[in-house]
Amino acid sequence: MLWRQFVREQRFLCLGYFLLLTLNLVAGTFYWPDLRDNFPEFIKLIPLQPLQEFVRAFEQHGYWAYFCVQQFFKGAGMFGLAAAGLMGSGIVAREVDRRTIELLLSRPYSRARILFTRWLTGAVLLFIPFLATAWIGLLLAPQVDEQIDFFSMLQASCYSFLFILTCFTAAMALSTRCSHQLKAGLWVLGFMLMQLALYMIDRLWDYSLYNLIDLDVVMPIAAGVFPWYSCGWLVASIMLFYGLALWGFRSRDF
Repeated sequence: MLWRQFVREQRFLCLGYFLLLTLNLVAGTFYWPDLRDNFPEFIKLIPLQPLQEFVRAFEQHGYWAYFCVQQFFKGAGMFGLAAAGLMGSGIVAREVDRRTIELLLSRPYSRARILFTRWLTGAVLLFIPFLATAWIGLLLAPQVDEQIDFFSMLQASCYSFLFILTCFTAAMALSTRCSHQLKAGLWVLGFMLMQLALYMIDRLWDYSLYNLIDLDVVMPIAAGVFPWYSCGWLVASIMLFYGLALWGFRSRDF
């Protein structure tokens, strides 16, 4: 009952998230041949150094670097972030906002079970579209005379999803302390947009959380170098935010 209710509430958000990821990857895939033949010209047109570095990586490492930016940096760091913030912020605050929190808590389930069921359901709803889109990208690559290794794609998808899951869990932790869903969502999205802005500024990008899904971290996965250190930080952050969410939900008197 708990997960079915949450799925019904989030089904349109999940569908929109999948469509945005798919449109981004399909458009990016078929744009690749034009970019592949004109790297020097594109670099001259780009004003920001981080974006110039992306194009230089495309020129040096080929389609895998381009796919990493489209799916793991842009897909996870922008579309995934937006979906995670909106979905996570509604786990508790949405019920408070709609004045249905008493009905939710009146069911014969502990608060810990309610929170875990909603968190796990949200994680699955975020992961399936993300992985499905990466699979679509793998199937589309031969259409532009390129290939993507399936195992590398799977590893990079799972790692990048941890970034999405961290944002989702952080939004959930804020949701347990807020009475309006929009407020919790804006806090998370605003903070991450600030991090993206830092990434685009020379000399400040080293302080951005977007370095966790940067090309330097994700691209070496294809060479067998998995970012275990960054993975550990993301998992630890998820556990921390989940603990804060559980504490906030249990201690709050609605």
